[in-house]
Amino acid sequence: MVEQKLPEKKKKKRWKEQQQKKKMKQQRAQKAHQRYLETKRKARKWPKGKIIVGISFLALILISYGTWQYYVQLPPSIAGETNDNPPPTGSAPSFSFKDIDGTRFSLDQFNGKVIAVHFMAVGCGGQVYPINDQQLKQLKAVCSDYCDSSPVTMVTVAVATCENAELARIRSTYGITWVLGNDYADGKMDIVEAYKSYSIKDGSILLIDKTFNVDKVYTEVIPAGTLSSKITQLLGA
Repeated sequence: MVEQKLPEKKKKKRWKEQQQKKKMKQQRAQKAHQRYLETKRKARKWPKGKIIVGISFLALILISYGTWQYYVQLPPSIAGETNDNPPPTGSAPSFSFKDIDGTRFSLDQFNGKVIAVHFMAVGCGGQVYPINDQQLKQLKAVCSDYCDSSPVTMVTVAVATCENAELARIRSTYGITWVLGNDYADGKMDIVEAYKSYSIKDGSILLIDKTFNVDKVYTEVIPAGTLSSKITQLLGA
């Protein structure tokens, strides 16, 4: 038998039908895959309420941690008796403590010299308030002029209640060549307590004259020139 050939038009029609069926099949497969992905995405998606609660809880943790860090790192408080009267007369309260190298320092052994006593609160990690940043720089300039050539002694009484106050780093940063020790090394602030009646606060500098009396108390930033002028006056007295 002789096989009958399909007319050309029918061949083209059949080919087009096959292509359309193929295309429709691909489209159905794509839609099915998209529906699967959408279902999977919705299954992993948190409800809106849970998301809000989660974010709020995380924010609370961060705020609490930041507040804790802020207050823990702050230097402790140094505050004396507040009054408008001049510093009390009489002998300056003597004290002794070990400097950060472990050497014993006693104030009364420098009787007959002009003594500058600086009070400085130090936070965990070595934080100091701006007033002490300025005071240390002024004291450094004054010490450069007097400490090695005149009967002048300087001491910074730090109040550091944390073990990691990094006083050695502070000494290096500011180039402190005078005595630096911690009033709280024995767990008490007895030096601060002894000087409360002089209305001291954080950053205060007291000048003790050669007769061992507190002559001047500076509770604000004092320029090096003003401090030097007063020391010169006390040296000549």
